[in-house]
Amino acid sequence: MPAPKILFFHGLDSSKASSKFHAIDSDRKFCVTVDYRALSFQSVYALYQELIGTLKPTLIVGHSLGGYWALKMSLWSKIPAIIANPSLSPSFREDYPAITEQDLEHEILQLAYLELDDEILDMHAVNAQLEPYMQVAAVAGGHHRLARPENLNVLIEQMNLLQRP
Repeated sequence: MPAPKILFFHGLDSSKASSKFHAIDSDRKFCVTVDYRALSFQSVYALYQELIGTLKPTLIVGHSLGGYWALKMSLWSKIPAIIANPSLSPSFREDYPAITEQDLEHEILQLAYLELDDEILDMHAVNAQLEPYMQVAAVAGGHHRLARPENLNVLIEQMNLLQRP
């Protein structure tokens, strides 16, 4: 199976310069910087729909608010996703709906990587919310920006193996 074509969604106040994006060992990875604070939920949703239609990725990876968007766009596009320390209830804008059971209960392959000592988001609560719906790799320690972003490569390889016929 060829290496996946990865579309990476960065977090709030981050960019394509994200250490998480650069930790992914792939020549087939793409990220576009988005100013989430300046754009409405609907504007970002439309932007990501267009980007997915143009790039045609085979895997979506997202961190923090990018993890939120990876879940939303994975459901919309039916493309598998890997999320890392996702923000499931963004509060920086009022027009962002929280991730609910309806966003998670489906047959699309999704994996999560959580560093439990996140100082910004409660990854224990995130773990409890995600575990009924997907495989979660939760590790002690770490922090919100990810102490070990290279661990995403393990999940990307695992995703490749799970998708083989």
